[in-house]
Amino acid sequence: MSPGGIDRRAVLLGGLAAGLAGPGSAQVPGKNPRPEVPVVVPPEHPRVAGLVGQVSAVRLRATVEGLTAFPTRWSPSPQFPAVEDWVARAMGQAGQPVARQGYTLQTGVTRHNIVAGNPLDPRGVVLVGAHFDSISERPGTDAPGANDNASGMAALIEAQRILAPLSFAHEIVFVGFSGEEQGLAGSTACANIAAREGWRVAMMLNLDMLARRRDTSDAPLFIEVDQGNATPANDRAAEAYGALAARLAAEHTSLATAHTDIWDSDYMPFEAQGFPCIGFYDGGAEAPEYHSSSDGTDRLDWHRLEQAARLVVATGATVARLA
Repeated sequence: MSPGGIDRRAVLLGGLAAGLAGPGSAQVPGKNPRPEVPVVVPPEHPRVAGLVGQVSAVRLRATVEGLTAFPTRWSPSPQFPAVEDWVARAMGQAGQPVARQGYTLQTGVTRHNIVAGNPLDPRGVVLVGAHFDSISERPGTDAPGANDNASGMAALIEAQRILAPLSFAHEIVFVGFSGEEQGLAGSTACANIAAREGWRVAMMLNLDMLARRRDTSDAPLFIEVDQGNATPANDRAAEAYGALAARLAAEHTSLATAHTDIWDSDYMPFEAQGFPCIGFYDGGAEAPEYHSSSDGTDRLDWHRLEQAARLVVATGATVARLA
């Protein structure tokens, strides 16, 4: 999650069924009212259980170790294009067409998001995103970013491996964002393109920190749900997808879950464009290794990462409607 955000979010103890009214739920003054996004939550497909069973702990670990092998993945670094190349190759292995989406950081250098799949598919799109850049107290030389966010990127690549070869009612587009730690620069550029080109995004699922080691096995994975923010018109759809994800977690993972608002990660620019957004997050912004050079693989809970990846597969397959 990018620097400068709020420190905490309230856990929604009342659950989604009680509604998500909160500090961010009012229409932003001066904005034109937007039509409410239709809520379409498909039933779970019977093949989903088989798909989540294909998640490989070995592959997840290999992806995290591949990303953390770079001394730093700080987007302004002169070495960052090599990171982009690595991610493009990893995402290209699933067989989807892969494109580099360029934008300019405030420093003046060009960086790229990596986009796999066809975001202009007229059937509509389920967008799964995670950032692959990192930051620390010495970002130019030492920023391993194992949990933040090699963990989220590993789950994305594993879900893509399993889901990309299959047939769905919607296209599943996977995006690796750079520049997240520079004020959501990459995802802002991507969301602006999505709005300009008319991407038909049914849901945006963001993965940011999934493998924090916790003291108790019942520590929740947070399912983040939009509660207003830039526009409330997408809230009901986000609520429905968040409730679906919680149900799938109970069915296909060993994880406890809790609901929070979305905040300060790559779903925010998409929410501002009116797309329904949810996210999966492990509470890692409160860990001592957050945004530090100690965010290494030795701090990760590999079992929790595997379980989170299972939830990504189940949610993506269900929302995209497996044929």
